[in-house]
Amino acid sequence: MKLAHQCDLGGEYISNKFCEFIALNGTIHQISCTDTPEQNGVAERKYRHIVETVCSLLLSAFVPSEFWGEVVLTAISLINTISSSHISGFSHFKKLYGYAPDYSFFRVFGCTYFVLHPHTKCNRLSARSIICVILGYGEGKRGYHCFHPITQKLYVSHHVVLLRAEHFRSGPVLDQNKQPNRFFFFSFGTKPNRKPVQTD
Repeated sequence: MKLAHQCDLGGEYISNKFCEFIALNGTIHQISCTDTPEQNGVAERKYRHIVETVCSLLLSAFVPSEFWGEVVLTAISLINTISSSHISGFSHFKKLYGYAPDYSFFRVFGCTYFVLHPHTKCNRLSARSIICVILGYGEGKRGYHCFHPITQKLYVSHHVVLLRAEHFRSGPVLDQNKQPNRFFFFSFGTKPNRKPVQTD
């Protein structure tokens, strides 16, 4: 049985190297007609699924769109590990690897967490943790992508402790006594440092 690869006329799909690669594996290369997305329905539906999941995460957690890259990776991780009715209630992860994913590793997206501060930047009198917002999961490592709004840096750390199960919001947030919560005075900012800093 031969496999077929259905795609549009995107440059990444019609390059010589890509065509040679799928030909070596015996895959049939099928290209849809111009301005005919319905011929590539599976990919178009999956693209829409990912985009709508990203929009839901951004809007529900009040995260600025500048972080769309991290959120796309988070959305794909969720989609691949959540069970689907299309594959008999299994997750894509289980179908691929043969065992269920570890759901205990997941954290609430957009919430504030205490993150262990890099020991190289600490002295005996400084804080051992910083307050960050979790935006996703470390690629290729078992850690979390944590954004520190004050320094505008993105950290990757496995040592995180939930501060409060509420989404981070830009600007002060009043508590039950109508007093500003000092933990929420900082804002996301608009120019994050995209290079993650390894903390452990």
